[in-house]
Amino acid sequence: MFLVACGGASEPAPPPAPDPVAPLQVWTTPAGWKSETIPFPLDFAPSLAHRGVEELRFAPGFFEPDQPGYWSYAFTWRTEDPANLDAAALGAELTAYFQGLIAVVDEQRRITARDEIVARAEPDGPGKFRLTAHVFDAFKTAAPLDLVGWAERKACGSAALWVFVLSPAKSTLRGELETLARSAQCGQPIK
Repeated sequence: MFLVACGGASEPAPPPAPDPVAPLQVWTTPAGWKSETIPFPLDFAPSLAHRGVEELRFAPGFFEPDQPGYWSYAFTWRTEDPANLDAAALGAELTAYFQGLIAVVDEQRRITARDEIVARAEPDGPGKFRLTAHVFDAFKTAAPLDLVGWAERKACGSAALWVFVLSPAKSTLRGELETLARSAQCGQPIK
């Protein structure tokens, strides 16, 4: 009691400061995979009125028809706008995306059925969609190619993170693609 009365008692130590939250890491690029980051508006698809960036992760052998990674990839659209698209709007944007990409890559105009390039999205839960895309391999064979996959939109404040997985149905890398896609998060720094 004497110490308290004389002011000799010390105040309890303040609680330790909380550990700072570890900063988010960039969206990973697995060993052997290729990556690319493209700012919006995309040169090959200027009708997509988003601002932000597209990040792509290409499986090994993406350009090789005899490889398991042929046309197998995950990508994100990190938009500054809410990009709150329904299935019809998402299908239209992906159709414009693929039509523009193929037109730019196919400099020799080997692909003559460009009106057959179409992507479709079907709702698969809140903010989730099943995807199909009929495209052509403008990079190498010019052959038609059907892709399947999914997309998911995550709200990031007033912005959005769209995550996509696309590959041929027979791809053996589906699990790897999905794990990679699910590691994309709002707020990750851009590589």
